[in-house]
Amino acid sequence: MRRRRLVAAAPARGLDRRSHGPLPSVQAHGARRGDASLPPDRPVPHSWGAAPADRSEVTATLAVIVPVYNEIGNIEPFYERTSKILESLPASWQIVFVNDGSGDGSLEAIRKLRTKDERVKLITLSRNFGYHAVLLAGLSLVPADRYAMIDVDCEDPPELLRDFHAAIEAGADVAYGIRSNRVEPVLVTFFRRVFYYLNRGIADSDIVVWMAEFAMITRQVRDAVVAPRTTYVFLRAEIGYVGFSRVGVPYVRQARTSGKTHYNFWNMTRFAVSGFLAGSTFPLRLILYIAAVAAVIFPLVVWVGGLGPASTASLASVATFYFALLALSTIALYLARTYKNGVARPVFIVDKNKTDL
Repeated sequence: MRRRRLVAAAPARGLDRRSHGPLPSVQAHGARRGDASLPPDRPVPHSWGAAPADRSEVTATLAVIVPVYNEIGNIEPFYERTSKILESLPASWQIVFVNDGSGDGSLEAIRKLRTKDERVKLITLSRNFGYHAVLLAGLSLVPADRYAMIDVDCEDPPELLRDFHAAIEAGADVAYGIRSNRVEPVLVTFFRRVFYYLNRGIADSDIVVWMAEFAMITRQVRDAVVAPRTTYVFLRAEIGYVGFSRVGVPYVRQARTSGKTHYNFWNMTRFAVSGFLAGSTFPLRLILYIAAVAAVIFPLVVWVGGLGPASTASLASVATFYFALLALSTIALYLARTYKNGVARPVFIVDKNKTDL
């Protein structure tokens, strides 16, 4: 067995300036265990017949998963820029655009590219399911030895795929971009830092600071990441949880090639809350901590303040009301997530008529 070595964090590098196929049998993620369709925790078929010992003698396959939602102005520039980088890699590659119910002509733009290059693949979802569902669709449906995830707007520079691939070749299982440097308002940067460090502080497992979904992973990481049966997918938390050897590559996030971002303050807040709930049970434990502290402090307040029975009862009523408000709200959030996981609706549904793999 070939021994795998850990790879040190890579230094920042300068960036360069420069026929329809059948849909696999998996059409939806999140099916119940009794379903006949391929479950997401089952590894996708290997695209090569070689045994593990012969892997070094064949060209590894690389699938680049690209979420698309109303990004018609970015698709062709992204392809031109990314394909040049991929051509320089010793890998058999494909670019898999996952159309998340776009309504601006993005689907037609991708199909136009596919007529020129059969390595361009297309998965279309039946409606807009969200960013993480899109990535999960690509990871679940496409067979490859390695997977890269990158946004189509080129804020995450495709040139880093070369660095990621070099790290994977050197023995890493996860190569990711460190997003600590980006051009944005100071207030947004402040809250982003609060999110990363708070999330790491309260998480039940490892959270990699400044790691987003811009990354390249090996197939064994892919298999581990798609295994959880949850309707609340948060991939960066799953990548941190599964472990394996990781390499971070610092870079400066760039401006969008075209159009405006789909994220606003409200969406970023929802995203942060989802991140906390996906990777931590601390809010539930916090209820216990508050109750324990209140049990000690309340008698002291009554004693120090010399409160009579009526005042003590009033204070107890107010304290109980706010404690119940906090406790019930927190429990309701987790209970809602538990209910939806129990219902087990698919995380994504593929539109077979608009998919070309």
